[in-house]
Amino acid sequence: MSDPVYRKLYSFPRMVADLLRAVAPEIARRLDFTTLEDVSAQYVGDRNQQRRGDKVWRVAPRDRAADVLALLEFQSDKAAGVMPLRMLEYTTLLLTDLNRKGELGSPGTWPVPLPVVLYNGAPAWTVPVEMRDLFAPVDAALLPHAPSQRLLLVDGLRTSADDMPVGNLTRAVVGFEQSRSPADLVRVAEALQGWLDKGEVELRRVFADWIGEMEARMRPPGTAPRRAIRTLEDASMSLVERIAEWHKPWLEQGREEGREEGLASERALLVRQASSRFGGPAGEQVATALAEVSDPDRLAEVGEWIVTCATGEELQAHLADLNGS
Repeated sequence: MSDPVYRKLYSFPRMVADLLRAVAPEIARRLDFTTLEDVSAQYVGDRNQQRRGDKVWRVAPRDRAADVLALLEFQSDKAAGVMPLRMLEYTTLLLTDLNRKGELGSPGTWPVPLPVVLYNGAPAWTVPVEMRDLFAPVDAALLPHAPSQRLLLVDGLRTSADDMPVGNLTRAVVGFEQSRSPADLVRVAEALQGWLDKGEVELRRVFADWIGEMEARMRPPGTAPRRAIRTLEDASMSLVERIAEWHKPWLEQGREEGREEGLASERALLVRQASSRFGGPAGEQVATALAEVSDPDRLAEVGEWIVTCATGEELQAHLADLNGS
């Protein structure tokens, strides 16, 4: 994922709340996420030095403890090697800026920084997350004088989505990052539709745009999007419609390896889509109708019916024509 997409996603309070619930559940249980406040990540120090972070959110606790400042950074390149140092700098500049604005409070009441890095680089993250671990080994007498800050890390390509709660949107982010095929995207998109409320229109649209970008990167050369993607439902159905067609160029070139497995995956996707839109009986009808279908064109046709049919009965009539042809 590109940084702009992350910035859009983590402009939504729910995304931030779910992120903290996923990476710091003990801390998250103490926070009142109804108080989330977007804080400027444009830092100006006492000497007018300026740096820009990615996102900062302030959240109050449920008790009378200190507020938390969640500093979010999105990283994918070699600069990850100095992220602990960069986050310490951002933390210092943020606190300095808040003090300059009169928003820091008196000593002993300052909000507590909570640095979180979302990393999606190809190389595995190998940098220590504790700032003190970057210094040369020292004896116990000197160690307390070294700066200390521990990062919370989400390695998008390696963190296990299964370790995160079902329904947590960070699980979907990790699932999309680790998707390597259109079928992977569909599975995550289908789950995401059930996790987002219908009223979360803008957040659903950001996810749909991201799916559209990933679909474009996976699309074989010479193919174009089949439909405009404006909603999560559009994105999911566009993928289903295209999966069968995407297999054709490789099949025509004689790459038969994995053909049956691919066709079985396409049938399963169509069954799930029919069940999701028209209910379980429609899914069973699709499963029966497609049991012996191995033509990618016919599978794509069924995908189109699932999108265009207004009712399960209309879909059933088309399936009857399919079996009769």
